[in-house]
Amino acid sequence: MIPIVEYPSVVASYLPAFEGVFTRPQMKNFARYTTGLMISPNHTVSAMNELFYGHNDQSALNNFITDSTWSDDEFDEARYGVILEGLMRRAKDCEGDGILALDDTLSHKTGKHMEYVGYHFDRAEDRQTLAHDILTTHLIKGRLSIPLDAWVYLKKEQLEDKKEFRDKNQVAREFIQKAHLKNVPFLYVVGDSWFFCKETVELAQSLGKTWVFQSKSDRVVLLPQGWVSLAEWAKKKEKEMIPKEKFRRVKVRYKDKEQTHWCYEANLRMRSLKDAQRVRVVVSYDNPDLEGEPHFYCSNKLDMKADKLLNLYAKRWKIDSFYRDAKQNLGMEDYEMRKIEGVRRHLAMVLIVHTLLVLGPVPGSNDDDDEDTRLQRIDVARADACLETIGSRCRLAYKEVLISFIALVLRVGKKLKNDAGRIASLALSSRARLGTEFAKV
Repeated sequence: MIPIVEYPSVVASYLPAFEGVFTRPQMKNFARYTTGLMISPNHTVSAMNELFYGHNDQSALNNFITDSTWSDDEFDEARYGVILEGLMRRAKDCEGDGILALDDTLSHKTGKHMEYVGYHFDRAEDRQTLAHDILTTHLIKGRLSIPLDAWVYLKKEQLEDKKEFRDKNQVAREFIQKAHLKNVPFLYVVGDSWFFCKETVELAQSLGKTWVFQSKSDRVVLLPQGWVSLAEWAKKKEKEMIPKEKFRRVKVRYKDKEQTHWCYEANLRMRSLKDAQRVRVVVSYDNPDLEGEPHFYCSNKLDMKADKLLNLYAKRWKIDSFYRDAKQNLGMEDYEMRKIEGVRRHLAMVLIVHTLLVLGPVPGSNDDDDEDTRLQRIDVARADACLETIGSRCRLAYKEVLISFIALVLRVGKKLKNDAGRIASLALSSRARLGTEFAKV
């Protein structure tokens, strides 16, 4: 890769937002770490450090993540400030009610030397695998999808003090409460069946939120003939509890493609919820013959139609897009830190990098640049409208870095009277000499 002599605008324009968090040396490492996550094909600390001219030993960047004294709480506050400011600035792109989605993913590892790495069930591979299990929350609003928080799940047997154990649903509730207190604009809380529990729905309702969860088929509901499981209720052949003609066709938008489901909806009391709460239940099949096992979805919004409920739930796919992008492009699972504190900080950096790429550079933040540089940034920024993936935005950041390097070479060439031999000699010289010569230009 070409050497990085200037941060891309999507990093540089947000640095003022973190001035109260980092010292000057820490800010330099923050800018380099976030730029490296966007641009480097290898996301180890040493590889990202090597990208920059005039870089220090990689230990400085490693220390920034693992042992530096900056405050995680202050960084978190600044990160949320960036999110809220960005939502206001991009208001046209995030119209409509927000969705707070819950999910988790595995960060696969190859060795047991890292703190709290363990075996977890991988649903994609249908086997146990060595990994960190990472719970995340996301805001989905209009065209924007922004990660809010991430937490590494620690098994109870891994903790010396068992009283410190928190299960995923406890942490999920903490994150829901936190997003509410931070004034994140969301109306809906959405999650799969793992997060569908009494305490979580009670919290969501107490905050004035509508919840939509997938439900396991063994949940028990009240019918005129008594308490039965959702699986028994949905059977059409044996008890005819739901006549086939009652199912209607529903169109669901999933990953920009339209799917067809056949659904029936009813309001039923669910025994596992507080006071056997009455909830909206949707039974969904993927075929008109109602063959195979159905899926069940529930909500506290008793008048919500099946099409709206399923389309709300379907928007969770944007979390999967985040996981894919963060792992393929932003080094989400490429960390090599042994300490859990370093892992958490690495994940925090991945979250902010993804957020910056989604929100784009802050307009007018580079007014002090010379005219040529401003024109180059404007030209690059115009491409933003057609960038729909994180990968394409990373390539845009790389293009800016490339432009900065070429511009600098041209200025050096002009100073050296376009002597190709001298320019080549300088470009092939040691990093120390090159950094010194560039500084003179």
